[in-house]
Amino acid sequence: MTYDIKQSFLNRARYNERVNREMCEILSLLTGRARKQEAGSWFRSIHGILNHLIICDLNWLKRYRALSPESAVLNDPRLDPPNLSWDHDLHDNFAGLRADRIIVDERICAWVEEFPASRYGEVFEYHDSTGNVRRAAAGAAFEFLFQHQTHHRGQVSQILDRMGLSNNFADNVAYLEGQ
Repeated sequence: MTYDIKQSFLNRARYNERVNREMCEILSLLTGRARKQEAGSWFRSIHGILNHLIICDLNWLKRYRALSPESAVLNDPRLDPPNLSWDHDLHDNFAGLRADRIIVDERICAWVEEFPASRYGEVFEYHDSTGNVRRAAAGAAFEFLFQHQTHHRGQVSQILDRMGLSNNFADNVAYLEGQ
């Protein structure tokens, strides 16, 4: 088996999808109040972190439209919720966030599968969350997307540790063994 950068991004997309699903299974054991409890995080709570991640992932998928405006994956209307805003939560409840997480992860996997490796060096322009015009290479933007998810899942894991709730959804070795 040849291991190339395309395969690396596909592995990351599938890993993120699986780990997000495992994380949500653990989080479903908590009450809504526990998920929204102040946890000393920049985003206040587990609920806040989940909301932030989904909003960021939706924004990145929309930014990638500059690379492939005709993509059916990126033009899925579910990527344009009417209430997408930094000013409020997408959903007040876990069920809504979990459903969005599944959709977004599926779209990320489909986008990574669709986008040709020959274009990873292609630079595109996008607007950041404050409206500034930025430029990034497609491959670097993919890397950021996955690193950002990993960073915030680590925060959730730490909060769960403090709560005394066993979690091991970030076990990379288990992922490799399951391939």
